Amino acid sequence: MKIFKFGGSSVGTPERINQVIDIVQNELNEGEKLAVVFSAFQHVTDKLHEIGKLALQRNDRYNTELIELVNKHKHFIEVLNGDYEAKVIWGLIDPLFSSLGELCHGIYLIRELTPRTLDLILSFGEKLSCTIISETMRRRGIKAEYLQADKVVKTDDYFGSANVNFELTNRNILQYFATRSATQIITGFIASTKENVTTTLGRGGSDYTASIFGAALDVEEIQIWKDVNGILTSDPRIVTDTKSLSSVTYEEAMELSHFGAKVIYPPTLIPVVKKKIKVRIRNTFNPAFPGTTVFEKSDDYPFAIKGISSINNISLLQLTGSGMMGVTGTAARLFKCLADAKINIILITQASSEHSICFAIQPENGDKARKIVEEEFRWEIREGKVNPVNIEENLSVVAVVGENMKHTPGISGKVFSVLGENSINIHSIAQGSSELNISFVISGKDLKKAISALNKNLFRGVKQSYSIFLAGAGLVGSAFITQLQENKDKIFALTGVKYEIVAIANSRKMYFGEESVTPENYKDLLESSELKSNPDEFVNKLLNTHNGTPVFIDATATPVYSKFYSKLLENGVNIVTPNKNANSDAFNNYEAIHSARNSGKSKFGYGANVGASLPIINTLKNIVESGDTVTKIEGVFSGTLSYIFNSLSKDTNFSDVVTGARDKGMTEPDPRDDLSGLDVARKLLILVRECGIKLDLSDIKVESLVSAEAKKAESVEKFLDVLKTEDKSFANKIHKATEKGKKLAYIAVYENGKATAGIREIEESHPFYNLQHSDNIVSFTTGIYDERPLIIRGPGAGAKQTAFGIISDLTRIAKNNE
Repeated sequence: MKIFKFGGSSVGTPERINQVIDIVQNELNEGEKLAVVFSAFQHVTDKLHEIGKLALQRNDRYNTELIELVNKHKHFIEVLNGDYEAKVIWGLIDPLFSSLGELCHGIYLIRELTPRTLDLILSFGEKLSCTIISETMRRRGIKAEYLQADKVVKTDDYFGSANVNFELTNRNILQYFATRSATQIITGFIASTKENVTTTLGRGGSDYTASIFGAALDVEEIQIWKDVNGILTSDPRIVTDTKSLSSVTYEEAMELSHFGAKVIYPPTLIPVVKKKIKVRIRNTFNPAFPGTTVFEKSDDYPFAIKGISSINNISLLQLTGSGMMGVTGTAARLFKCLADAKINIILITQASSEHSICFAIQPENGDKARKIVEEEFRWEIREGKVNPVNIEENLSVVAVVGENMKHTPGISGKVFSVLGENSINIHSIAQGSSELNISFVISGKDLKKAISALNKNLFRGVKQSYSIFLAGAGLVGSAFITQLQENKDKIFALTGVKYEIVAIANSRKMYFGEESVTPENYKDLLESSELKSNPDEFVNKLLNTHNGTPVFIDATATPVYSKFYSKLLENGVNIVTPNKNANSDAFNNYEAIHSARNSGKSKFGYGANVGASLPIINTLKNIVESGDTVTKIEGVFSGTLSYIFNSLSKDTNFSDVVTGARDKGMTEPDPRDDLSGLDVARKLLILVRECGIKLDLSDIKVESLVSAEAKKAESVEKFLDVLKTEDKSFANKIHKATEKGKKLAYIAVYENGKATAGIREIEESHPFYNLQHSDNIVSFTTGIYDERPLIIRGPGAGAKQTAFGIISDLTRIAKNNE
């Protein structure tokens, strides 16, 4: 027999409930005997808590919220079942809401909400969900039966987090199941006292319910179905490059859950450890994934550390004083007075001199704990033997967990070395003699930074992770998103590098969130985002991210973001861009950016600036870095102009060729942007600067193909009309070239300190003569490539080619960072 448990997110919508029913049905079809524990529908427990508080405050909104809750459950019933069946099921649910309404009205009238009453209110969530699910299953042919757990699970009267009476509970469960053959649909979270007063097992207590039943029935396995692929090495809300663990030991799971890992509720393992029952954490939304098995002994794992967990926002209290040294019972008095006040201690450290004791607690108990401790030690404080309690707020606890740590020297040193390298100050450290857990307290503002740095260094062999902030969602940006999605699994398999787009911006809006950007969702994410595009805010978010190594990709065509390049590079952010604005800007700005790159560890990939995916810039880099001298650069750098001049003949008109290129989407919306020659000049400038030569755009003589009259045209259509009047002039140029056995090409040249871009006649022997369609070509003449220049030729324009160039630069950055 197995116990399945499904949490709130697993039953958050009718569609998810259908998915859960399919999972249960498939298991039953395999011949397994099951009992299934369910939580309340997603967010319902929180809503019930809010309704109770509103009623206590005599806020009439409690009734509005209650009606919304009624409508939500009615909607679930209607979607899951036909009209007639829905009416029947509603007949079972309506009395529950009537009772809940009466209870809340009573709270409203008497203005009292005790922990006992609150437990009763919260119990309705599971009663509602399990009634609906069990009835839906029955109507689909599953032999299911509803079991309200408080009929058999007995506890004390510590409301809110009751303690289970296992002797009585186990007897009740065994007696109940001995007479039942149907699949039991069990309410999680709720129980009752011997007097049948409703109690709850604490938030997350549905996991606990599953283990209570599993241990009592001595089942083969307990499966807890969540919305993640098992227990992860780190919190995915803090870092993206986490790995699902195939297995952990009971002790490791308890340590991770105690220190904030939300996958498993801490008391869950208590009933199963003695009977050595497997607990498997699985993903409702990825049922094919095996998940994480929690058992007595874990399988082989390549790292000594299993996971990094944390608790955010804690308070650290410190009791110090010379009068504590050598005094018996000081610690006992301290912890007893806190225990009597029901204040839970998260972490304890004590100096070997016995001069001080530090302990971490939840911040809401800070002032209360200080007063209680100072009252306990009032005489010692009055006599100066003990100092008043010191409190530090806004701190976080981080725990590094792994059973194999005790067999691996140097783990502590490595952990604290990583923190030191990242300028993270440690307020307190605790490590047990078992060496299963190294815990330390740091400032809350350093939490993400600490976990990201530890994750990257302690699990280095798992994968490298890059978090991409993408500016520009046009043709190039969208092509990049698509290509990265299509190729990232192959890239990971070959290199171990993981890429994830975590933020995106266009000219109107920007998106940051938990959902990764994909080809399927990026338009919707931007459209639904409430954040207006703000480059300063976008860059600030980027500078403060700690999810993997940050990469900024500027796929825009404007200089809006290039002004931030120096700042980003100085702060360790890698940049990849096809945008030419930065590298063709005024020389002092260009120099500042490359100086920032050279001063830090960050990389600047701009291979797509010239020739899109063609290896032009990187080849030139290799030539220069090898000590060779470039004497001449010659190239056709515009795919648009290449297409236009390759299409010209004595039988064609220049204006017709330009119009045709525009109709095919091969020009900018306004073809004058291509015909001006400035794009070609910028690309030549970038290559010349790559050779270490100081040059500005104004130093390049550029021949524009747009006449003064054409420049003044008010629209593209009027411009094309003006262009027709210039066909005769172009025809004459073509005729003259043809008579000489030559053809026209728009070529950029740097030689002998001079740079030009314009129309040239080239003979048949010229390497550019047979250029076709929209191909780019470049020729480098150097000391090595003197008699025969080095030539690179191929498709050098287009969104797909440019996107591929971006990915090439990304992988090159990852390789250089190994």
